[in-house]
Amino acid sequence: MEWQADPHAHLPLKEWKRTKRLQRPADPFTIRHVDPDRIEHVTVYTDTVDKAQDGERHPVFTPLNTRFAGFFQTARAGAVLRGEWDRRSIPFDEYIPYVGLRRHFADGVDWEATQYYQNIIDCITNGAPLWGCETEAEFRERCEELDRLYDRIDREGYRSAGELRDGKLQYDEVAINVGRDGHLLFNDGKHRLSMAKLLNVDTVPVRVIVRHQEWVAGSDPEFPST
Repeated sequence: MEWQADPHAHLPLKEWKRTKRLQRPADPFTIRHVDPDRIEHVTVYTDTVDKAQDGERHPVFTPLNTRFAGFFQTARAGAVLRGEWDRRSIPFDEYIPYVGLRRHFADGVDWEATQYYQNIIDCITNGAPLWGCETEAEFRERCEELDRLYDRIDREGYRSAGELRDGKLQYDEVAINVGRDGHLLFNDGKHRLSMAKLLNVDTVPVRVIVRHQEWVAGSDPEFPST
């Protein structure tokens, strides 16, 4: 292969470093461990819909009728993006799925009495299956799976998807984004992150999907330490 000169070699050192940082890819499979309490807000990328696990798009309700839509974990993994996406967020403790799990696990409210459960049933009733559930009975079984997961984390501690599935599902971890100021924003994995917060888990494994261009340009480390 013919040697090629660095096309940015003529730039002043500071600008050269900034350019190289912006070009530096982030490995989408790198697992980092963070305190769940550091993830305080939810990425609201659009005003449309959330991505369900079956790859289709369905509404997931949040405060003031804002609908959460995070970045796709595959298509956007490792991306550096500019724009206002990191400023369009809602507090995680107001995010309807988290509120539903908190009401159920912390307050002892039955699933059917939570707004989260009713919103999902509304989706299913209106012809939008979620997580492979086409009936309320199937979704109730899904909630029972969440009960078992919560109990297992409480007894055994939080385990990564790789540990549970022999590393076969590399994308199946809590996914976050990094905003321009280094704040961590939730992207996907709402049930696991909610449980980790409710059970006061010290750290959880996460993958970074998108980083804001201003963070990458202005910071030497690839990931904010605090």
